[in-house]
Amino acid sequence: MAKAVISSTYDDNYFYFIPLVAWLWNRLGVDVICFVPEHSGRYFKGTSEQIEERKKRYYFITQFCEQHGLNVNFYKFKSPEHKEATYAQCSRLYGACLDLPEDEVLITSDVDMGVFLLSMATFKFNPYQNNLTVFGSDLVPEGQFPMCYATGTVKEWRIAMKLDNKTYQQCLDELLGEIECDHMRGNYWGKDQQTLWENIKDNATLIPRARPGTQFAANRVDRDDINWRAYVNDDLVDAHLWRPGYTDENFANIMELLTMKYPNEDFTWLRTYNEQYKKIL
Repeated sequence: MAKAVISSTYDDNYFYFIPLVAWLWNRLGVDVICFVPEHSGRYFKGTSEQIEERKKRYYFITQFCEQHGLNVNFYKFKSPEHKEATYAQCSRLYGACLDLPEDEVLITSDVDMGVFLLSMATFKFNPYQNNLTVFGSDLVPEGQFPMCYATGTVKEWRIAMKLDNKTYQQCLDELLGEIECDHMRGNYWGKDQQTLWENIKDNATLIPRARPGTQFAANRVDRDDINWRAYVNDDLVDAHLWRPGYTDENFANIMELLTMKYPNEDFTWLRTYNEQYKKIL
């Protein structure tokens, strides 16, 4: 068994994608763990209207996933508002803090990354090698490893990240709680990837993925590439989806990509979801 570990804030650029990305993972036989911020006023010091907006999004998404049989479990973390994006990004490092079997495989990913192809052969993952595998290790600057994708068993994650029976909240607070600066999200945008590198750089299996001479991933559709259709084939691993996903242009691209990959699939549920989501904006 394997679980994908993703996260999101309540930003519509990201939160919108949870059901679609969960559906794509589930189609591959992978359940999803999704970390999100608390939405209550106890931790989020917004106005009552802002708190209600967050609650509305959270319950809409969770109920939609449940009604449509999507295997995604939500876990909330507590964070100051200005640190939510950084807490969300780094929370994916601590999926192994959850009560999971030691031989369960955890795969980190992004909430706006649609995955179409997954196999241990794809990631060259060996559950008996006693370290984490980083697929696409050459796609980020030196001193970082990409969150799409780091793969290993729960046991290996616990050892690599030195979890020591801590909760994911404790780990996040230890990593980020004392950091204070202006523009936390921008200044610490790569904190998750840096932390992953620092913990596993001496004992990781690295799988390069970049197209020759670039830092663009092979077998990936990128939302900024006007020639993205040329990469849609049987070898397509994933797609960095267009955001915000609910605009007419971006949703049309998403639907075109999905129907190219799954021409016989009925996507009525996704069209319905898109219309419903726009109503809560």
